[in-house]
Amino acid sequence: MEKQTFNLQSLLILSCMAVSFFGFAAQEAMATAPTYALKGALPIPGTSQTSNFLTLSQHGTVLENDDATLEWGDDGNLVLYWCGQHTLWSSKTGGKGNLLVFDSSTGRLEVKDLSGNVIWTTNKDGGAKLELQDNRKLVMLNGSNSTLWQTNNAEFQTDMITMGVQTLGFKSDDDLVYDLRVPKSTTSRYLYIHAEGADGGKRQVKEAGGATRFTVNGGAGASIAGVFEIGTGTNQIPPGSAVRVIVGEKGVTMIDQATTGCAGGGGTGVLYKRPNDLEWHLLVVAGGGGGAYSDCCSAKSEGKSAEITEDGGDGACPTCQNNGGTNGDQGDGVGDANVAGMGIKWFEVNANGEGYTAWLKQDEDRTRLPTGSSENGVSGFGGGGVGGYFFAGGGGGGGYSGGGDGICYYGGGGGGSYLNSDMATDSYKIKNPSTSNTQNGFVRYEFTNSSQIFKQIKFAYNTNKCIDDNGSGTSNGNNIQSYNCNGTNAQKWYLNPTDRTIHSKLNTAKCLDLSAGNTSNGANIQLWDCQAGNANQFWVYNGLYKTMHSGKNSDKCFDAANGSATTANVNLQLWDCNYTNNNQKWNIDGATTVSNVSNKKHIIPAFHTGYAVHSHTGAESGSNIQLWTKDNTNTAEQWYFDGLAIKMRNNQNLCIDLSQSNTDNGNNIQLYNCNGSNAQKWLYDGMTKSIRSVVNPDKCMQIERNTDGVYGKRSNVNIYDCNGSAAQQFLIQE
Repeated sequence: MEKQTFNLQSLLILSCMAVSFFGFAAQEAMATAPTYALKGALPIPGTSQTSNFLTLSQHGTVLENDDATLEWGDDGNLVLYWCGQHTLWSSKTGGKGNLLVFDSSTGRLEVKDLSGNVIWTTNKDGGAKLELQDNRKLVMLNGSNSTLWQTNNAEFQTDMITMGVQTLGFKSDDDLVYDLRVPKSTTSRYLYIHAEGADGGKRQVKEAGGATRFTVNGGAGASIAGVFEIGTGTNQIPPGSAVRVIVGEKGVTMIDQATTGCAGGGGTGVLYKRPNDLEWHLLVVAGGGGGAYSDCCSAKSEGKSAEITEDGGDGACPTCQNNGGTNGDQGDGVGDANVAGMGIKWFEVNANGEGYTAWLKQDEDRTRLPTGSSENGVSGFGGGGVGGYFFAGGGGGGGYSGGGDGICYYGGGGGGSYLNSDMATDSYKIKNPSTSNTQNGFVRYEFTNSSQIFKQIKFAYNTNKCIDDNGSGTSNGNNIQSYNCNGTNAQKWYLNPTDRTIHSKLNTAKCLDLSAGNTSNGANIQLWDCQAGNANQFWVYNGLYKTMHSGKNSDKCFDAANGSATTANVNLQLWDCNYTNNNQKWNIDGATTVSNVSNKKHIIPAFHTGYAVHSHTGAESGSNIQLWTKDNTNTAEQWYFDGLAIKMRNNQNLCIDLSQSNTDNGNNIQLYNCNGSNAQKWLYDGMTKSIRSVVNPDKCMQIERNTDGVYGKRSNVNIYDCNGSAAQQFLIQE
C-alpha cells in the first residue's frame, strides 16, 4: 500500500529521505531515532528527550532501523513504513488518535482519542521494551526479552535465494518491483546479475482470412551483466543490503492493416542500498528495444535494438533528428506525446497534479526511492514510448537514457544501458539483433564464488593450450584454433546458459559458429555475428565427459584437428563424439565435471543430497522416475551412463526416457526399454548442473513438489523449460 498523506514535517524525518511523487524534498539535520524504546520513555521525534506519551504536535519518526521507520502522524495514526513510502503496518487510527502512550505502569502501547479513550492497544500487559527489529517488525518484549506482541506485517523484503539461478520476470504495470535483500548469512563471495531489457513491439499485418502477410521485427532489449563482490569494503555489496529490481515490459504487437507503429520496450534495472545508508546505487540497466512500424503493404521499418552504451539510440528516420536521450534523459519525441523512450531522470506531472519519476529527476537525489515509470507507454526502468496510429512511427525504448521515437513512418530507437564498472569484477554487454519473438525483460541472479564471467576453454590433458580466436580477428569467418594460453581476450569466452551461445570477449556480438551448419566430420568452427535462434551457434558443455556438443547434432563435438592438441595452431573442427578421445576433452573454470564416470551411479538433487533419482517400481518398463531417500543398497536408484543414455545399472536394457518424446512443460519422464532414440539421450550441462533433453536441449529435467507440497520422497521428475533453478540442478555421485 502506498503512503497517501504527506506533510512537510514528516518528510523532513523520513529515514530514507525519499521524495514524494509530488516532486518536492526536504532535509534537515536532526537526531537519528533509536531502534527501541523502554516503557514510559517514548522518544520525542527530532529530540534526544523521552516521554510517557506523545501528542499530535510531537509527531514524527519514533523509531528507525535501517530503512524502516515507525512514525506517529499528526493525524493520530501510528504507521510502520519502509523507505518512507510503503506502509508495512498501521494502527488505523488516522483522524481519531490524539495521544500515543507506552504506559509506565501497565506496559501497554496504546493510542487514545481526544476524550482519553483507548481506541487501539497491543492488549498485552507487562511490556518493558518496544523494538523495531531487523526484519522490519515492531515487537513488544517483556523484562525477559520474550515477545508479547508484534506487528502482523509480512516481511516487505525477502532474502535473495542463494541456491541456483533465480529468474525475476515482468509482473504487471501496477506491480513493477521486486524488493530483496542480500542475506546477512551468505557465505558466497560474489553476486552475478544479468539484466535483459524488454523488446520493442513487432508489427504484423494479416490478411482478411487471418494469414500473416508480413512481420516487422521489434528492436531487441540489451543483455547487460556483471559480477559484484559481496563484502563491506569500497565497491562491494554488504550483506544485508537492500536490492530493488524493476523489470521492463515488452511493446505490444500491433496486428491490423492500418498505418501504425508499436511501443518501445521498457528498460530493466537493478539497484542496491547499503545497510543504514540513505542512497540507492545503480548496478545495471538494460535498455529496451524500439518499436516497429509499417503500413498495410510496403512501408516497413524495424525497431532498433537497445544500445549497450548509456545514450539512447536515435529513431530510424534518417532525417527527422529524433535523437536518443543522453545522461539519463528521455529521447526526442513529437510534442508532449510520450513516443520517445524514458530515461532514469524522466519526470512528468499528470492531470491530477501528481508527479511521476523513474528515479533521479534532474536533481539527482539518490535518496529517492526508485520506482520505474508506468504512467505512459510501456512500463520499465524507464518506460518505453508509445507508438500507434496518430504518431505513425514506433516508440523509443526505455532505459538509462531513452531512445528517440520513430515518427514520420519509421521504427523507434533503442534505450541506453548502464553497468557499474567501478564495482563489477567482470561483465558483458550484448546488443541483440531485432526479433520477431518479442519478450518482456527479466533479471537473473546467482550467488557464486567466481569473479569471472568469461572463461578460458583449455584442453583437459594439456591445460597450457586454449581455444583461441586466431589473430584476435573479429571478422565473420575468422578461424578458431588452439594456442598457448596467454590470458588475452582472444581466449576468453562467455557460455550463455539461456540460449547456449558462446560469445567472444573481444566482441560480445560475435559467437562460435558451425560453418554453414555443416555437421560432417571435419566441418570448421569459426567466429560469426551472433544470430538469435541460429542452431549453428548452440553448444552444450557435457560435464560427464568434458565434451562440447553441437546444437545441430548432439552426437557431434568440438575436436582438435589432426589428432593432436600438444602443439599450437591446431584447428578446431566438428567430429563424431568419442568420449575416450582426449582431442575432444576440455576444461572450463567453474564448470561441474565428473571423474570416473563408469563408477558413478547416483543422480542427486543439488539442493537436497539426501535424496536420489529413483525408478518407482524398480526394473520395470513404464516405471515413473521420481525422488526417493538416497540408499546405496537400493538398485532402483543406481544408474549407468552410457554415452548420452542413462541406463539402469543392474538392467541395462532399461533407459531413462522422455515419454512420447513430448517436450511440453510438465511431460513425464519414465523408465523404458532402451531403443536408442533421442528421447533417451541426455546432456549433463556442466555449466548449469542441469540435465538437458537431446530432443530439445532447451528443455531440462525438473523436480516437482510432492503431494505434501515439499521436495522429497515421491517428488516427480518431469521436463520443463531450462531456467537454471535449484529444482533443475543435479550432482552425479557414486
